[in-house]
Amino acid sequence: MSFSDLVQDLVKYSHTLDNYPFACILDAPLLDLASKYAIEPWQAQVKALENRVCPERYIRNYKTITMEMQLDLARSRVLVVGAGGLGGYVIELLVRSGAGRLTVADGDVFEPSNLNRQLLGNTHLVGKPKVKAAHNRAMDVNPFARVETCSTYLQPEDLPGLLPESDLVLDCLGGVEFRQELLQAAREHGRPLVTGFVAGNTGLASTVFPGDQSPAAFWQVGPGP
Repeated sequence: MSFSDLVQDLVKYSHTLDNYPFACILDAPLLDLASKYAIEPWQAQVKALENRVCPERYIRNYKTITMEMQLDLARSRVLVVGAGGLGGYVIELLVRSGAGRLTVADGDVFEPSNLNRQLLGNTHLVGKPKVKAAHNRAMDVNPFARVETCSTYLQPEDLPGLLPESDLVLDCLGGVEFRQELLQAAREHGRPLVTGFVAGNTGLASTVFPGDQSPAAFWQVGPGP
């Protein structure tokens, strides 16, 4: 079987919907095709989008992004550092929107005090790793996502092995520790970084492209790189 056969099967199992200028496919037949052609679900999703067959779960995205943007999402590789109060919601939005591959890093476990605000936590997961909950939640939400986990707190020496494989870095850390090192490493590897934090009812987000000024002043630490 070849990819030309896969394309024919995509056409065979797709359908059209009113008001959408592309074909659509449901989860079950696309997962079956992934199994039939011995490829991963995220790869089957990419092949579908490359041939303008959109998984029906994403059709409402078309109100805000193009098919080409949806394909970019499916091909993307995102490093998410932190799976707590902010990271949990970010991971949820990424997998629901169609991001293809995520690496989630966090060495923490859930505590009872996390349960008032952290999406991934529940009473049955107290004492359990946050990254494991992130993986399970992502797979429940979207079987076409690929989520790899790192169940330790990242150190500067870990970043050269992670950043070259990432298109985007998301700083969802719970404090100012390690933010400077992460920002510096993203700059050195030419990777854009989105940083954010939540404190009570206040939040801050900043996108830092390579060469941009550091948002360290917002963290109330030194001037940074």
